[in-house]
Amino acid sequence: MNYSKLEPIEHESGILRRDGIHFHSPSDFAKEHLYYPHFGGVYTCTFPYRVKRDYCNAFLLARILDGELHVSFLDRYFCAGAGTVVFLDCKHRHAYWAEEPVTFQWIHFDGCSTQAYFDLLVPEHGICFPDKPELFFQFQYLIDELKTDAGNDHRLSSLIHNILGLLAIPDKEKEPAAITEALRYLSLHFREPITVDVIASHIGLNPQYFSRLFKKHLHQAPHQYLNTLRLRRAKSLLIESDFTIQRIAEECGFSGSTHFIRVFKQENRITPQMFRKYFDPAGFRD
Repeated sequence: MNYSKLEPIEHESGILRRDGIHFHSPSDFAKEHLYYPHFGGVYTCTFPYRVKRDYCNAFLLARILDGELHVSFLDRYFCAGAGTVVFLDCKHRHAYWAEEPVTFQWIHFDGCSTQAYFDLLVPEHGICFPDKPELFFQFQYLIDELKTDAGNDHRLSSLIHNILGLLAIPDKEKEPAAITEALRYLSLHFREPITVDVIASHIGLNPQYFSRLFKKHLHQAPHQYLNTLRLRRAKSLLIESDFTIQRIAEECGFSGSTHFIRVFKQENRITPQMFRKYFDPAGFRD
């Protein structure tokens, strides 16, 4: 972008150009059940643009299009360059500023499980995330919807949810080779009595380090992922075979039928027997 012809906007320190601020008034239903933006826009800024807050009751998503946005969050410093998405919980002390020209899309928003997404993503990844091609459309549609006189709550919520979901999906190209091999090993050996020590030994990592690395990239512990594989196979056998519960437990790597039934009920809120009846042509008849 050619910044040389841009002049600062009067009374807006450091802002060279802006599209917005576009405000949204969510319905009571949206506030209770959906994600919803408060306001957002697209800014081009340069020094001395700076925002500093001790508290703001909202979250911030900013997608850097050009230049660099400098960010401080809880006394940690980040430099977010082009191709970066910033995710902030503004209820904590934060600041962001421009030292050279920078252009970014942004929204302040809240609702639904935003806090849960922030708690899931930020402790492991920090507040800066690599951009993805799909995010271009989600952010653009979101800003365009905010511009309308009557932005639709459900469309806005869907777009915000899509953005958060895309941030949470692991980038397979950046997945460590050790995690790729661990997933392959688990898919082949889930029927066996596998432990974290066994998997870590197979890929040559310390068990504690492997567990942390696995959870960072899969957002769940190795034993949870192992149970997912076992339960997926168990569901297939419950529907497609007449195997006893005991045999299915053995086929899927559970230590016994009691263990299988307990894990299945914890994950599905019904017993394996009840699950099987849902797919039985005879239904629940004796």
